Amino acid sequence: MAVRGCKLSTDLFCYVCGQYISPKMVKHFIKDGMYLKAYELYFGMPLRDQEKSWAPHHICGSCRSNLESWFRGDRKQMPFAIPRIWREPQNHIDDCYFCMVVLPKCKSDRKSMVYPNIPSSIAPVPHSDDLPVPLPPISECNSPHTTRSSDADDDLDDDYTFQDLFGVHLLTQNDLDDLIRDLDLTKGKSELLASRLQQWNLLDQSFRVSKYRHRHYTFSVFFEMSDQLCFCKDIYGLFTALGITYISSEWRLFIDSSVSSLKAVLLNNGNKLPSIPVSYSTDMKETYLTLKNNLGSASIQ
Repeated sequence: MAVRGCKLSTDLFCYVCGQYISPKMVKHFIKDGMYLKAYELYFGMPLRDQEKSWAPHHICGSCRSNLESWFRGDRKQMPFAIPRIWREPQNHIDDCYFCMVVLPKCKSDRKSMVYPNIPSSIAPVPHSDDLPVPLPPISECNSPHTTRSSDADDDLDDDYTFQDLFGVHLLTQNDLDDLIRDLDLTKGKSELLASRLQQWNLLDQSFRVSKYRHRHYTFSVFFEMSDQLCFCKDIYGLFTALGITYISSEWRLFIDSSVSSLKAVLLNNGNKLPSIPVSYSTDMKETYLTLKNNLGSASIQ
């Protein structure tokens, strides 16, 4: 910036609208994430001059939120049809945006800031009848009323989808199941993760978040409560539900206890298969009697 001699840094302004971004505000590189593609689709022009020092490289929070929402098919939209156009300034007196903008003395004066409209920085053009709001990608791909030109039909297959065009992979039930298993998430955290992903439109339409709320129902029929002990009453049924053939000679019983809990699991010889919990109690101690009851209740053969 010392070589250019501008009064203000280009990093203090939004590339899309040109407005001032306070150092305390969160700003994002416009080439990161979906902003680059959303910019091209909304304004019908590619992002330019990001390698130049005289062009801003960030996007403000307002433009970021509007572009993201529009890109995902929400109701938000940009307030203008043509963004601020940047050109290389010819001088620092009357053709340099970063020298002509005057920063406010206090935070409350930001709305009254004056942004010049000069040859090196042409002001945005609002929407009008001639410049309507473009349809978001999701609407264009999924709307039954949307028509495409013959040229577009020649370039795209019949199985044209939003995911194929923009490289978006929507998570299926199996995809998220694998991720939750790898992350070792609890039932509550699994449901929270699925809910957030659904809120961000990152899940397939066939996905059901409620599955994780009742995921224990599949195996609860094989367990029973007796006094303070929860034990497996049907070892063969549990293994069948897990898709494993139970051969007693290939498994060994492991019992672990602490001051306040006692649990028993089946370990596979050679550890080729995961451990299977068969008994658990939060109030039992490891004594001869409790171990006898534990083994007898679980009916391990």
